[in-house]
Amino acid sequence: VLAIEDRRFFFFCGFDPIGIIRAALVDLFRWKRSQGGSTITQQVVRSFWLTPERRLIRKLKEIYMSVILESRLNKKQIFTLYANDVYLGQRGTFSINGFGEAATAYFNKDIKNLTIPEAAFIAGIIQSPNRYNPIRNPERALQRRNVVLQGMLDIQSINKDQFAQATRIPLSIAAVSMDVSDAPFFVDLVKERMLEKFTEKELLSQQYRIDTTLDIEL
Repeated sequence: VLAIEDRRFFFFCGFDPIGIIRAALVDLFRWKRSQGGSTITQQVVRSFWLTPERRLIRKLKEIYMSVILESRLNKKQIFTLYANDVYLGQRGTFSINGFGEAATAYFNKDIKNLTIPEAAFIAGIIQSPNRYNPIRNPERALQRRNVVLQGMLDIQSINKDQFAQATRIPLSIAAVSMDVSDAPFFVDLVKERMLEKFTEKELLSQQYRIDTTLDIEL
């Protein structure tokens, strides 16, 4: 995550002035707003307390609140908030939030059992979970994973042999056990009933068979 999202996370307080200036210059010369320049702390602030709108006043609030947050929590605490809450796509009608849920949803694994390329994939889709959806856009998702692996090599969190081996491994996503597109409201109702008995993480693990009264043809 640090390799692709915020390499300087542990070396500044709240916001990264170099990153903001670089993003602003890119936006200026491209004549469009395409660069974020947001740190992990800023992403946490935006997720919990602000809207994603792209306005100067919102950006200033984000920076101010990020500095305050880093005066109250240490870096590991902030990263934990981020790791447990970051949005990582949809699995049917389920919203996937946090690396633990993503490990279960995409690979049917506990997070501690992820391989290097699997972890790189999850880190890669943070930027745009829909754009890098591995079901709809497998090639794009694979390319993004390899970009993360290159970033990991650049900051020396993996070596050249690990990089070469990881990039050769195909992207293998756990199968979706149901197609909810034909009856989304019915599935939402079933989900609500199941959440009275199980946690969302347990349901995402797809270890249960749920028989319902739905007749698709009818």
